[in-house]
Amino acid sequence: MSGALRGVGLSLVEVPRFRAALERRGERMLARVFSEAELEYARRKKSGWQNLAARFAAKCAGRAALRGVLGHTLPLRGLEVARRRSGEPLLVIRSQAPGEPLELFLTLTHDADFALASVVVQGGCA
Repeated sequence: MSGALRGVGLSLVEVPRFRAALERRGERMLARVFSEAELEYARRKKSGWQNLAARFAAKCAGRAALRGVLGHTLPLRGLEVARRRSGEPLLVIRSQAPGEPLELFLTLTHDADFALASVVVQGGCA
């Protein structure tokens, strides 16, 4: 890793509670939170709700980590969980303003009950 540590975020999501909230709010809520690529990835997985909960946790952790760096809070769809060629998860800022390049390091884990994400933000001098 290179550059100064700029922010850290951590988020824990209860999968059953997350699923119930999305089922109550329907497709409109899914579209407000997730990109089409994120939804497609989850639809292909047996543990789709767990995957979506992990992605939601990643977005919340990313927002927390970036809030002090950017000076504002990004919308949930302003961050997207993608995958590197290796399969490793990657958090992407979808609409980053020109300026200092930032590196986001994402860790995800989930089971039937919980999804956890941590995000570390690095960039030039703090």
